[in-house]
Amino acid sequence: MQQVQNSSVDSLPKIGYRVSKENKKENIYKSESHIPKQGPFMDIKAGAHKLTNDILTYFPKGFSGSKNSNFYEYLSLGMVPYIIGSGMLIGLYGLANGKFNSFDKGAANKFAKRMGAGVILYGLGKWLSKKIAHLGIFASTGINLDWKLLNKVNELPENGQEKGLVRTQYPGVFDSADFPRKDKTAVWGELEHGNIYAFEDKILKKAGYKKEQNAPNQTAWPLIRAVKVRTTALENISKYIVAATGVALGFQKSFENIELKKPTSILKSLKKSFGQLWEGNERNFASKHFGKALLIGSALATLLTWLIPTLEFKSKPNTMVSKVDTKKEFEVA
Repeated sequence: MQQVQNSSVDSLPKIGYRVSKENKKENIYKSESHIPKQGPFMDIKAGAHKLTNDILTYFPKGFSGSKNSNFYEYLSLGMVPYIIGSGMLIGLYGLANGKFNSFDKGAANKFAKRMGAGVILYGLGKWLSKKIAHLGIFASTGINLDWKLLNKVNELPENGQEKGLVRTQYPGVFDSADFPRKDKTAVWGELEHGNIYAFEDKILKKAGYKKEQNAPNQTAWPLIRAVKVRTTALENISKYIVAATGVALGFQKSFENIELKKPTSILKSLKKSFGQLWEGNERNFASKHFGKALLIGSALATLLTWLIPTLEFKSKPNTMVSKVDTKKEFEVA
């Protein structure tokens, strides 16, 4: 029988063909969803991207009934009512100033400044408390709960398009406790460290495991999920305490005469507001100590949001000897 040779195979070079690590990384980062390099301004970048798309893209898509609207866009739209409501609260007193006499106009302006400070410190307090807790958790466990994913979404064609658009989103790697982006942490590990389990190995080392595990993903991800779930539960409580403290700080008299064009005036008013909230007033016991309770409660809530998930995570791995008696005979059914 005549032997058929595959000329295309025979003509391949003896050395073989291999894509360099740098080229592979460049191709993936250019065309696929991936975990980008994280930096101190990643939160700002992702937040600005969400806000811009909320107004210009997600909001119109949702109202038009677009088949490409998704759950990420739905969650992102939560920023819109907060901004609109905040603007209405701040402008409520300023817009009516033309109808007031000079005395009432001055009083309305002062209250408008306090209202504006309260609204801003409400959001800033929630963000800052969460950020501090997450930084503590990251330092203690190696789990960056703010780790962002650059997600590229291929949309279906609509409105006469020949080809759907490719949109960019910035979800968190751990946004879902049950469905974290393990696939992307594996790609990140391979590209950055040459090991698809580089992230899991790091987590287990932080958890106290001395030896490398044969299946680090099976051991690490339950620990990661536990940290995520506990942190989320604590944040759902602490954010209300911190938000209330932010509003209380904003409504202190120190903000009545603030000069918005001067950063020094803003910082000075903020510093005074802490002192005024702490001191309270002498009308009754509650008004005297309510501010202290808010400030202490906010600090404690932030601290516990960091410590509780971390302490549980740091518990020693199970080193119990297996209870299986290897000398006992077993009958296989």
